[in-house]
Amino acid sequence: MTRPKGSTQGHASNYTHEAKEGNEPMKSYMSEIQTGTSVYGSDGEKLGDVAGITEQYFVVEKGFFFPTDVYVPMSAIRTVDEDGVQLTMTKDEAEGSDLSSPPDGDDIDYSAKDTGFAERDSDVEGERLERSEESLTVDKQTEQAGSVQVGKRVVEERQAVDVPVTREEVTIERHEVDRPASGEAFTEDSIEVPVYEERVETGKEARVVEELEVGKTEVTDTAHVEDTVRREEFEIDETGTARNREGGNA
Repeated sequence: MTRPKGSTQGHASNYTHEAKEGNEPMKSYMSEIQTGTSVYGSDGEKLGDVAGITEQYFVVEKGFFFPTDVYVPMSAIRTVDEDGVQLTMTKDEAEGSDLSSPPDGDDIDYSAKDTGFAERDSDVEGERLERSEESLTVDKQTEQAGSVQVGKRVVEERQAVDVPVTREEVTIERHEVDRPASGEAFTEDSIEVPVYEERVETGKEARVVEELEVGKTEVTDTAHVEDTVRREEFEIDETGTARNREGGNA
């Protein structure tokens, strides 16, 4: 079997197969392959989907976020059936080979409707993958945290007060005199002298001696709250010769 027309040694040297006995010509799968057909390696691993077809090779698009093209020669096809295209090489062999550009000299119409190139490029240009994350939000509600009850009770105690009191005492003084007696003399007589004193009488008077004024003031403290939040992270899986260049703010 001959090498596909226009292919270079670097593109097809590993996948150009010797012709069968009797130099049987290479079978053309062009009419059997459609765009969008799945392509698998000989190990059963999916390489990608067909995005374009020529007589000598077909283009496999692999990857979703950063798609890359693999230009597979028709000679690398083992079978084509309803499940897709199976190659004579494994997926790793296809990704590790120099199949990232069309063979020299080949001409493919990228705007042709049946290749799907123009339609695919337009879709890739507008693709976006959004990354979301949660942030902790705080809300405040006023609720009763407790109460303070202010009242009074009666307490009895002994109280002593020193009060000055006055009393009268009888004093007797003798004085020698010399004068004529008045009235009847030599009679029994007496005098009575009343004696007075102050007596302490206790009483009780209720008086307001103190008062409580009850009010409220607002005091601001700092409350520490925490919770678990989730975020999404991008995962970029590069296979084969695919490379990506990140831009914008991190």
